[in-house]
Amino acid sequence: MNLLDWLLDSDPAIRWQALRDLAQAPAEAVAAERARVAVEGWGAALLALQGEDGQWAGGACFPAKSSNWRAENRGQPWTATLPTLHLLHDFGIDPSSEPVREAVGRVRDGCRWEHAGQPFFSGEVEPCINGRTVTLGVYFG
Repeated sequence: MNLLDWLLDSDPAIRWQALRDLAQAPAEAVAAERARVAVEGWGAALLALQGEDGQWAGGACFPAKSSNWRAENRGQPWTATLPTLHLLHDFGIDPSSEPVREAVGRVRDGCRWEHAGQPFFSGEVEPCINGRTVTLGVYFG
């Protein structure tokens, strides 16, 4: 099996990018594969983990609304909302798909930063967090 075959025998998050970047597949085939990211595989699995409050792992930047996740043994920092949305971004999930629109709406309406309770897409006080938030806001609209 060559590298391209191996990549194409993978999750839709990888497959659509391999089709686009390596296989020079027609735009329609790439779009169809990209649409699968929100409904199957890693993308769908991450979307399914979102809480009703719009957050992943109970926090914006840190899991379980904790700013001291190490001391409190509350999980890993990459399971919270900010890194999860970045992962979905990196997967190339279609921001216009209905499951993604619903998930982003829940973040907008229910997720607040640990620092002072600011709404997620309003930003926080830390410049690096704000840069990542701007990237997500632009990508997800």
